[in-house]
Amino acid sequence: MIELIKEIQKELIEFTQEMIKIPSFTGEEGELANVILNNLEDFGMDNAFIDGIGNVVAVIKGQENGLNILLNGHLDVVPVGNIRNWHPYDPFGGEIDHQGNIHGRGAADLKGGLSVQLYLMKLLKLLQDRGASFKGNLIFSAVVHEEAAEMFGIEYLCKQTFPDKKLSCDLVLLCEPTGLDLVLGQRGKVEIVLKTKGQTAHSSTPQAGINALEKMMPVLDHIFKKMSNSMSKHPLLGKSSVTVTNLVCRPGALSIIPDECEISIDRRYMPGERVEELLEEFELLFEEIKKNDPQFEAIVCVRKLVERSYTGYEKEVQKYHPPWITDEEHPLVQKTLLAVKKIGQHPEIKYWKFGTDGSMTAALMGIPTIGYSGTEERYAHTPDERVNIEMIMQSLEGYFSIISELLELEPDQF
Repeated sequence: MIELIKEIQKELIEFTQEMIKIPSFTGEEGELANVILNNLEDFGMDNAFIDGIGNVVAVIKGQENGLNILLNGHLDVVPVGNIRNWHPYDPFGGEIDHQGNIHGRGAADLKGGLSVQLYLMKLLKLLQDRGASFKGNLIFSAVVHEEAAEMFGIEYLCKQTFPDKKLSCDLVLLCEPTGLDLVLGQRGKVEIVLKTKGQTAHSSTPQAGINALEKMMPVLDHIFKKMSNSMSKHPLLGKSSVTVTNLVCRPGALSIIPDECEISIDRRYMPGERVEELLEEFELLFEEIKKNDPQFEAIVCVRKLVERSYTGYEKEVQKYHPPWITDEEHPLVQKTLLAVKKIGQHPEIKYWKFGTDGSMTAALMGIPTIGYSGTEERYAHTPDERVNIEMIMQSLEGYFSIISELLELEPDQF
């Protein structure tokens, strides 16, 4: 088996480079989606297609009933930022340095991991064509709009594509960065919009108006000095957090007192906390402020917006990721641990600080979800983004051991 993995290493590395060279920003994933689909069709999948929202999906069917395992990653990448910070590498160059790292936007998050999952499909199909059999189905998915943090693509996959195609799922393997460890959960995230109201006036006579920015000051003071110091803690996921990431005044012109001030609040939260309760925290704050300032007026809500995928599909979405944890003692987690230990890897159990589409699969759909990848979180979204070739090949070995264990693919069959 190791020899077969070595045979496809050159192809896997070159395809990782090819993916990095394709800018696939959120809403612009179409070119990459078609390149991946063409490869899956060349591999001879039992079924391969792009769904209505633009997700790429492929299936290899086993000879007997068994587990349905979903391999999942995303197509989109974040913007590159200041291009000068990437020197000496091109963010879409896919260049390999002398230490065996492939550089470029999306290398770590998560085209290095997605390439491994793609070539795992090829590996299993090669073995099946040589007479190997297994139980269950292996499903590949590369979804749109993950980086936008509202589960737009994965929700469509789970709630529309799977029912339409009569697919089911017993376990999700996410290829978000884990550094060869196993990740079993994350904090929740919600983007909260808070607006204070006022009344415009000429700035030469500010007393004639009500300055919405001034009305925001006690709210900001509460967030930074009180709320941020009283966050809940979780034994596995760590501490909740709250911060302000943006502030906008309207009308936003010179010489006019703003009648609206809006802030964006990034709120990370824990299992057991509900979004409605997080909003209620601010409603109670408003009541306290009004006691001393009858003119105070404010509203708070979860940010909503209409998203549009590259296929033209549109839907109003909320900007949130609920928290989730897959029990370490779950039988599928224990089998996954056993599988990677069998090949000499020693993963730790960890939990992500950032958000993933596991919020849909685990928190909302109730499907056991595990993160595993050879890419590293420390490089994600940075101008030094990279993936180490040796680590992604180790992750391919790990993934093959995992599916061999879970789909009952016996080594002596090949």
